[in-house]
Amino acid sequence: MKTIRILTVALAVTLFASCYEDKGNYDYHAINEVTIEGVPERMEIDRLETLTITPQFEGTLYGQDEDRYTYEWQLGKNVISTDKVLNYEVTNSTGSYTLRLSVIDKDNGTRAFAVTNLVVNSSTSSDGILVVSNQNGVADLSYLRLDKENANFSSMFYNRSHEEPLGHNPTFLTQTFVDGCKTYVNKFGGQGIKLVCDEGMMCINNMTLEKNGAIDKQFMLDYGPLYPVPDYSGFKPCYVNSFVSQWRLSPYGSVFNSEYEWVISEDGGLSMISFYRSSAPDIYSANFKQDGDVTYKFSPMISEMGRTPTADRGLNLNAGWDGTYRQFVFDELSGKFFQFDYEDMTEIDADGKSFPGYRAFYGEDTYQSELCFAAISNGSNTKLALFDASQLGTEACKVYDVDAPLMDSSNRFFMLRNIPYVYIVTGDALYRYNVLNVQTGVSPNDGDRLIKLSELGYGNDARIADACMHRGEKKMLLAVSRYGSDTAGNGDELKTDIVEISLEGSKPTLLNKYEGVAGASPKVIYKYRTFARNDERTVD
Repeated sequence: MKTIRILTVALAVTLFASCYEDKGNYDYHAINEVTIEGVPERMEIDRLETLTITPQFEGTLYGQDEDRYTYEWQLGKNVISTDKVLNYEVTNSTGSYTLRLSVIDKDNGTRAFAVTNLVVNSSTSSDGILVVSNQNGVADLSYLRLDKENANFSSMFYNRSHEEPLGHNPTFLTQTFVDGCKTYVNKFGGQGIKLVCDEGMMCINNMTLEKNGAIDKQFMLDYGPLYPVPDYSGFKPCYVNSFVSQWRLSPYGSVFNSEYEWVISEDGGLSMISFYRSSAPDIYSANFKQDGDVTYKFSPMISEMGRTPTADRGLNLNAGWDGTYRQFVFDELSGKFFQFDYEDMTEIDADGKSFPGYRAFYGEDTYQSELCFAAISNGSNTKLALFDASQLGTEACKVYDVDAPLMDSSNRFFMLRNIPYVYIVTGDALYRYNVLNVQTGVSPNDGDRLIKLSELGYGNDARIADACMHRGEKKMLLAVSRYGSDTAGNGDELKTDIVEISLEGSKPTLLNKYEGVAGASPKVIYKYRTFARNDERTVD
């Protein structure tokens, strides 16, 4: 029976094979195999520089006919180019990335690949020029590194590599230096740049230019008094000023460094925060605006009342500044100047002189034995004020003032260290004014003007929107806006130039002009890697 079954199966297979007709109609296609060269397996580049890769490839069918292919460069999960030659400004954060080139056959969609391990190094850890400005209503960063000759501005780069925008409506930009103990800094990544915008006061790493936390209500709750908890309901920072205390040979990163930061809130409250290299932040005053039955509303201005260079201490070749650790403030409710000393408020003018309806927008000590200078405005009139803090508590302490019709609250002021002069930057000119003239009633005038914007080649459509003086006091940055009344920076064209001028000699001269590198409402600073130069005796 077994033999019969086997014979039956064999017969069926033979009959099936004889019925099948092989027509021999096979359609074979040769595969176009592509070889890619010119794409290294590993590459390193500094952030904000342009990565250029020119691949060469050849197919077994099409040779080097580029029209038979499409291209796709992918960095991580994002397609960054569809051109054959890659020219990509690396705005990505520092780190290691996978870069992949796909060469795609147009006929059948087959792909050939080349993969690179791309390492992005920091180019923002050195000194540079930093600008924050608006484009189409959103704030963004522009940056120029100063450690590389002939470097180009990287314009409006932050939002190109971040899903969350930098912020909206920037109003204030500055740099601080001491961030706290190692544990705290490691947690927040360093917070050297302070940026005030609609979102509050953001802390930005001065090495990577990445956002790292904020000085906000939660910050105050984390490091402020445990009991009773101050009222932070109206706390929204709008201004910060700081004073670095530095004594040792290692000027940056030493446990001996400390910095005091005074934060003014939009509700007029004042907070005093200390940062030490040996501990986490410590808030001495938390949104202070009430002293017994007296209520204060502080203008966005606070300044040390008298600093002097410290004497050399042994091997301390980088002696810092010594201060009084007393600050002067302006109370808008009373219209008076006060000394603020750990919440101890002392009226400055012995006769109770006041400026009702005014608001202070600038103040600084002049390094001249506690001689202090300020600018106040009521919207229609601007006054300059001067007083000698060393006379505080005596009948001789007077606040002198003079009307300044050429000035307004949008102007920038920069005090010189060793002589009683201040630079004043208006919308169309730069002035150099002797602050001692306040006491004699002499206002800034045309004789104090050093240079007009028109002398730098600009027409009536341009204005100086912001400025920053280099700490060496030999040059200055001017952010020249050609946006007119457009504060949002609408459109694709960038219309703010950064102009660098020399302050040496009898008249400023042009050093560099960087055209179309930022958006509207610009804020510009020189960004420093450290508080002190390694080869300077004076660190500020």
